Amino acid sequence: MKKLFSFILISLLVSGCLVGPKYSRPVVGPPAVYLNDSIKTDSITNLKWWEVYQDTVLQGLIRTTLAQNKDLLTAVARVEEAKAVYGFTKANQFPFVDYSARAGVTKVNENASQSGIGFDGNLFSVVGNVSWELDLWGKLGHANRAAWADFLATEENRQAVIVSLVAQVAQFYFAIRGLDDRIEISKKTLRSRSEYLKIITLRFEKGEVAELDKLQAEQLEYEAAATIPSLERELSGVETALNVLLGRLPGKINRGLQNVTQQLPPDIPTGLPSQLLQRRPDVRFAEQNLISQTEQVGVAVALRFPSLSLTGFAGLASSDLSNLIDGNSFVGSITGQLAGPVFRFNQNKRRVEAAKARAKQFAFQYEQSVLQAFGDVEFSLAQVSTYKREYSARSMQVIAATKSLELSKALYDNGYTSFLQVLDAERNLYDGELVQALTKQNQLIATVQLYKALGGGW
Repeated sequence: MKKLFSFILISLLVSGCLVGPKYSRPVVGPPAVYLNDSIKTDSITNLKWWEVYQDTVLQGLIRTTLAQNKDLLTAVARVEEAKAVYGFTKANQFPFVDYSARAGVTKVNENASQSGIGFDGNLFSVVGNVSWELDLWGKLGHANRAAWADFLATEENRQAVIVSLVAQVAQFYFAIRGLDDRIEISKKTLRSRSEYLKIITLRFEKGEVAELDKLQAEQLEYEAAATIPSLERELSGVETALNVLLGRLPGKINRGLQNVTQQLPPDIPTGLPSQLLQRRPDVRFAEQNLISQTEQVGVAVALRFPSLSLTGFAGLASSDLSNLIDGNSFVGSITGQLAGPVFRFNQNKRRVEAAKARAKQFAFQYEQSVLQAFGDVEFSLAQVSTYKREYSARSMQVIAATKSLELSKALYDNGYTSFLQVLDAERNLYDGELVQALTKQNQLIATVQLYKALGGGW
């Protein structure tokens, strides 16, 4: 027994010989500042989505999505699967204990028994079996850490799905409200042009204006009339897409605030660039994948070395069931086995090379995700800044176009200009109002994209 304990002690000491690489994060230095922003210690991601977007209808749509979206539910199920796999892998580090019970009767013919070939008898046994692979080279430890990294990766993927879904819901919602605005502008313009066409038609019938003026007025009316079904078709597509995100059948989407009345922070702090790597779930997902594959390299290296396992059993065995629990019925055994590869035609070496090559791939993917993250932030900052200035200019354009149309109609009604000037003024105002509504929509969506690029404070 002392030899057995000494053998186990030596084995445990040897098990500290960990082989394989240790993980170190690839160096991808963040910029000191964002090009389109100044350094701020705070960040918009410190706000939750219900604090950034104070539209209660939008908040309700986001809550519904987080509860019912099928992609998110799938991601949650993947997290549960990875957690179970981690528990399954971790169990390999501990001894396995099984049991078995046996009852048998042996019967041979009399001649065979007399010649010593066989015997008549019974055998009853109840034993427990133990098997344990000692982690000499860290193979089991590497596999356990790889499974844990896989679990964390699925959790980061779930978080990335949440960020993406919330952003998509907000973008679709602002697109719907923007289309509502453009449809209402078109309907208002159609009513105005229809009324003006009636006036032009009466004046034509009285011989006060040429038929060309009447035809041009009709073109203006039909132009606005044709735009409405086009926008309604686009609106139907966006509502359908949002219903899919909501995890429900096609239906009408509730409306809340108009885009022009949405309240957003006047100053959007982005935080320090160095904080981005800790906030972006897609970057953390890529790093956990890299960690997992790095640990798999350790598993591959450990497979080139011998493995040590202990097996044993202990229990009771007797030819008479009534004597099974007798003290003399005890049986037991323990065996240590050392097994390792000798010559495999470089199979084990190639396994290590393949694992290292996969680790390189994940390292490049991690670096790419970091570069993409900083690129997303820079582009989103530029969009927020430029759309803000553009919307201000578009608003002034609409004011000027409105005054221009009023003056053009007054001049035409008094015979000082042709209807062509009214036609141009009408189209300039209509186009200006449509672009203004679209710019406000894009401005809000740019804020959503910035929030997403910074990792989202969902």
